[in-house]
Amino acid sequence: MPSPDMSGPDLSGPGGPSPALPDAPPLTAAAASRWRAARTLWPPERRRLDSRLLALVPVAFIVLATALEPVASACTPAQPCVQSWPSALATFSVFAEVILLLARPRGLALVPLAVAAGLWYLPGGLQNEICRWTALGSQGFLAVVLIGAELGRRRARHQLDVLMGTPEPYPWTLAGVPSPVPPPTRRGGRRVLGRLLVAVGVLLALTGLVRQAQSEHRADGAARVPGTVLSVDEASGTARIGYRLPAGDAARAEGSAGAGQSAAGRPDHEFEADVLWSPPPVAGDAVPLLVDGEDWVRIEGQPYDPTDLAFAGALPALLGALLLGSASRWVRIRRGLGEPCAPALAVLVQLDGRGSLLVRPVDGDGAAEGRPLWRLRAAESYVWSVRRGWREDEPRDGDDEEYDEEDQGEEPGEQLSVALPEHAAAVFEAANRPVPAMLYRGPDGPYAQLLVRPQMSPDGPEPGWLAVVCREGVLPPRRGPRHRRYLEDELAVPALAARTIAAAPADGPPLPPQRWEMPLALRLSAGPLVALAMALLVHLLGSRSWGAGLVHPLLAGIPVFLAAAGALTWQAAIDGRGVAVVSGMTRRLVPWERINAAAVHRHRLTVQLTDGRELRIGSRPARLLSRHLGGPYDPEAVAAAIATAAHRPARRPGAALRERLLSPQLLVNRAALTGYIVFVIARFAF
Repeated sequence: MPSPDMSGPDLSGPGGPSPALPDAPPLTAAAASRWRAARTLWPPERRRLDSRLLALVPVAFIVLATALEPVASACTPAQPCVQSWPSALATFSVFAEVILLLARPRGLALVPLAVAAGLWYLPGGLQNEICRWTALGSQGFLAVVLIGAELGRRRARHQLDVLMGTPEPYPWTLAGVPSPVPPPTRRGGRRVLGRLLVAVGVLLALTGLVRQAQSEHRADGAARVPGTVLSVDEASGTARIGYRLPAGDAARAEGSAGAGQSAAGRPDHEFEADVLWSPPPVAGDAVPLLVDGEDWVRIEGQPYDPTDLAFAGALPALLGALLLGSASRWVRIRRGLGEPCAPALAVLVQLDGRGSLLVRPVDGDGAAEGRPLWRLRAAESYVWSVRRGWREDEPRDGDDEEYDEEDQGEEPGEQLSVALPEHAAAVFEAANRPVPAMLYRGPDGPYAQLLVRPQMSPDGPEPGWLAVVCREGVLPPRRGPRHRRYLEDELAVPALAARTIAAAPADGPPLPPQRWEMPLALRLSAGPLVALAMALLVHLLGSRSWGAGLVHPLLAGIPVFLAAAGALTWQAAIDGRGVAVVSGMTRRLVPWERINAAAVHRHRLTVQLTDGRELRIGSRPARLLSRHLGGPYDPEAVAAAIATAAHRPARRPGAALRERLLSPQLLVNRAALTGYIVFVIARFAF
């Protein structure tokens, strides 16, 4: 399983060779197939159903219930409003389920069962029959999916426990040095924020209960007086009511409907309130009021409802409890790293281009049994060096006093700066190649996983080891061409350029000064047409709100315009001075000495500079034109010429372009984008 470098008799600490790794049981293709079959009830070739997308199920139910559930019955003096705690609890349970499905804590499979029982059996929870049966069906679906996923996790974990067998020493135990992983400590930020949210939630709920008690206490000593509706705001459902304060015992008795008017026909006090009557009152209607002094008044039959504040307090309290549980879980899963040994598997590991690690079986072909089994998320890493032994893997900055030339090349490949094409090609190929590694603990267990793999280095063979502390959970491998072919963004462009440079003879003739550009008519018309289409879309949507009418059209429209204009109106030219690139809104002239690589990468013509920055142009429209019409539109030819001239000085053009590179589309595009922004702002404002 491991290569010869992964074992050896010398287990010395700092100053000695790299530590050996134990001979752990291998994860074979047959074991991987059994794990896939046991991990979930659903076909392994399809996406897992137990994902965060399940939160859309209760969200859809909330929309349905909002449309079909009847509004609470109207309140009258003869039939006062009663706080519907069961209804509030049912509503909160569905909102809480959405949060829990997104947070994915342990024990999630029991949540749909509790929500279904509450929605079905709570008195006054759901009244519409369609909503009741829909709730039962949707919660039953969630329960089946989540319980099946939990049972699958348990079956798969039992298989791994049997396969791993006896514990194996950690690499630092073999090296005879202390563990570099610090003892687990609670995350102070999460604990403080969690306690603060719980305190806020409890405070809001207590505030509602206190206000209810105060309201009932004052209602017991209040006088019943008539009031008159002065005006009604139908949009908000509030009414302005006028009344007169009771004066003496006679004023406390029930009066006629006009007793609320002063001698001049006007009340001496007014207030606004929500009137829950059906049908709602109109101006001039009489409203019975309870008045206690000049600072307290309410409509009779509408007692204070504390359920709103209780609901508002329960949501932050739930979020706080999840944060506190996450902080405690962080301590629990790291306790296993303090032990001298743990169960382990021999696996193959591969980078996926976004910082995650793909775990493969040690045998099988890449198209079937040997495909990636799961994906690990790195939390922190520790690197082995001959001088210092195991230490935390931290990228250095330029002001580190301990930095010297001997430390170069000891950092893992993930910390690379811009690489030359000859280095990038080697590292890029190494990153694509799975390497032997040791996985401690494995997924779905009670503790964090530890993956020990060879350290990636651009300077030759792997000099040591990189120990990566991973989350205890498991994620499916990402799909799509982005993660099948290009695994390292920072290396892809110079690696592709290296192939072009290797194929170009160093003693060939100099390249002529030349230019590549989209057709003039397209360059002049693309920007205005894109801006006009986006403005028409904004007008058809018709929203004049702050978000949908202003923020969204600007935040989404401007990047779309820049991407479309860059892909449809670009120009590029090379001559003795360097490379000129015109892209949508900007024009850049880059000397040859500052160009590191150029390639067509992920449908974009990318020119990488020596400082790591990149000039990118969408290449799909140009490729279509070149394929069907021919002409100077081929982005591959542009990238090949730039890469060759940048690394073959003898082949650089020796003269300047005969004709000046004119770019009238820059002014047109800027005017079109300005017009679109002015249109959106003016439409929102006026």
